[in-house]
Amino acid sequence: MAELLLQTERLTKQYRRFKAVNEVSMHLEKGSIYGFIGKNGAGKTTFMKMITGLANPTSGSITLFGETGTGLAKVRGKVGALIEAPGIYPTMTAYDNMKLKTLAMGRYDKNYIMDLLTLVGLADTGKKKAGKFSLGMRQRLGIALALVGEPELMVLDEPINGLDPQGIVEVRDTIHRLATERGITILISSHILDELSRIATHYGIINNGELIQELSAEELRNRCSDRLEITVYNASQQAAPILEKMGVPFQIVNESLIHVNGQTERSAEINTALVTSGLAVSELAVKGEALEDYYLNLTGGARNA
Repeated sequence: MAELLLQTERLTKQYRRFKAVNEVSMHLEKGSIYGFIGKNGAGKTTFMKMITGLANPTSGSITLFGETGTGLAKVRGKVGALIEAPGIYPTMTAYDNMKLKTLAMGRYDKNYIMDLLTLVGLADTGKKKAGKFSLGMRQRLGIALALVGEPELMVLDEPINGLDPQGIVEVRDTIHRLATERGITILISSHILDELSRIATHYGIINNGELIQELSAEELRNRCSDRLEITVYNASQQAAPILEKMGVPFQIVNESLIHVNGQTERSAEINTALVTSGLAVSELAVKGEALEDYYLNLTGGARNA
């Protein structure tokens, strides 16, 4: 069984009558890239602030590196975070921003700074002030600042939000290198599922403060793979027994619609079995579902602009 680096149990944050985070139980495996998905305002940032100690839970518990309660203070140094806007001095270079952070943490070393800047692709920015950086470059500098101290867990809140396509690729590649080259476990939030699907190994989907599903990337791909959609009369009473006898995994959506995950190569066989049993099959079609559509169907939300 994989080692859990972070686990929360019914974690809740309430502001008066409003529950920004409502009894969230998350399981984050060591070495994973956990895509935390939800609309703006779903509770992602509030949850991450509680994990990093920037906000206190109303109720529930956090277990981090095996520590909980007062023991969390001993392991907070193993967590690097980029939540909301990175704390960057715009009139200073990337190197000088890093120098200030490393001095504050007692880690100043020129080679150490250049190693981190190289990792995030900012080693050649020279005397260019951070205020002149693109948004993607500022995000990568924020990640470099969060890396000071060799954290084992990185918490990244919407690091690709608002970036142009080039900036998204740069930040995405940086995150991938952190996981593959440095072995850092990553919790990354976003409402852009398509981009997360390129790097995430696990997912948690949050909606209105509630974690409604956790699943691996493989499980998500299987659920979004091609499926058969069968339109037939009296699905549960007549069609279901036939499919069960054939050993076909299926889901009854309603009394006239059945979803069969996979099994597309057996479409003709399934259709023949239903028709020869006297059922009127109105339609049998092979359809796929995009990852973003899966999320939207699960949450019942509108597509983000």
